[in-house]
Amino acid sequence: MKLIGIVILSVASIAVLLGAVLPVIATRVLGLGIDIPRYWGRTGTVYGPLSYPWVSLVAGLILLSVFGWGIWKLTR
Repeated sequence: MKLIGIVILSVASIAVLLGAVLPVIATRVLGLGIDIPRYWGRTGTVYGPLSYPWVSLVAGLILLSVFGWGIWKLTR
């Protein structure tokens, strides 16, 4: 049962890292440009983490720390 929990938390950590933390780091910290797809530009919607980058970066880092703490507790 612990192994399943560890796997689920690891997958969640990777999802948070790829979905919330890396896009913000790429655009704000490293200064790399990310192209917004045309259909997003036409509808006026923008990818959430890019709308409020620092909030999503902080939330993503907090989630990563909580997931890491959960993985650490499950391994003990």
